[in-house]
Amino acid sequence: MSRAESVAVKRVEPGSAPSSRAGARARGGAGARRGWRRHLEGWEPGLVAVFIAGSAAILAVPRPVEPTELPLPFADARALARARDADSVRAREAEELGLDAEVRELGSAFRAFGLVDGSGDPTEAELFAARKRVLAAVGPALAQGDEAVLRLRAYQQRSFAREVRRFEATGEETEELRELGGNFVGLLRRNAWLERGEARRRGGGEARRVAMDGTVLGVLFKKRWGAIVGLQRSPFDVTLDEERALFRFLLSHPLRAGRDVQELAAPPEVIAARADRAVEPGPGTLAAAMRARAAQRAEEQYRLKKIDELAALDRAYPRQLARGVALYRLGRFAQSADAFRLHLEQHPDGAYALRAQNYLRAALDRARD
Repeated sequence: MSRAESVAVKRVEPGSAPSSRAGARARGGAGARRGWRRHLEGWEPGLVAVFIAGSAAILAVPRPVEPTELPLPFADARALARARDADSVRAREAEELGLDAEVRELGSAFRAFGLVDGSGDPTEAELFAARKRVLAAVGPALAQGDEAVLRLRAYQQRSFAREVRRFEATGEETEELRELGGNFVGLLRRNAWLERGEARRRGGGEARRVAMDGTVLGVLFKKRWGAIVGLQRSPFDVTLDEERALFRFLLSHPLRAGRDVQELAAPPEVIAARADRAVEPGPGTLAAAMRARAAQRAEEQYRLKKIDELAALDRAYPRQLARGVALYRLGRFAQSADAFRLHLEQHPDGAYALRAQNYLRAALDRARD
């Protein structure tokens, strides 16, 4: 070893020993600390996992829940948009290309029937004569092709929607609205599908708001048009998703009649006069409670009918679950429990399984009371 290397080694050696001892102490301390901490490493994720598992177990245990939520059908928005687009194209073609004389005659006959139907109290003879004219015009119109007749329907559907919106804005029922919809305004009032607008608009009438959206309005028109004209086959029938949209509305807004509907049919001064001499039972009286209960029972009976009609069209709809909810609301708890059981037998692992179990326990509790 050279003299220079020897000097270099001596200079390094004194500093190296303390460094080694410090490192050893650090390693020893870390080892001591890890000795007891190693048992707790990873405790945070473990605690979260235990909490989630416990919560899931609690939620998965059936418990009595009042069956208040009726399952509603789901309509594919894209399918509805395609149907609307097809109707818009046909209506535009009818306007731009025109319609054959035979097709226009069918349109005129349909409008004439609407005027008779919307006249207030038509006789059976008047309705029969008006319908006879419609049916006589169907054959010659169809001779021009299904597409020509579909254009007529789309054009009249668009005109009907326009007149409904005019009615909402002004509160006035035009003759064209009666031609295309018959007693549609009366239907709105009878079934409480009409609400007061916020303010009086142009034309002297009072603004109204129709409960249904544009899709449901169009489906209602097409179904009525098909029933009057007698064309309820492809391509004139509505799509399954259009049916779903309509039944969703009908289950949410069942047919009913009440004092508020009668008032909507009367001018404001008549409503005020009725209020002065009203003999309606007060909201807290037994008579009022009985009337409300009777109205609720009528709504649920209507829902039961529509549930069966929808299930006949849509095999994916949970018929027994929906029936169980309606029967529970009617106070028929044993039958409600039977419906929930049947749903669980048919769909033991379905999307509504836990809900059906909760509803079943509530129905059984009420049936035992």
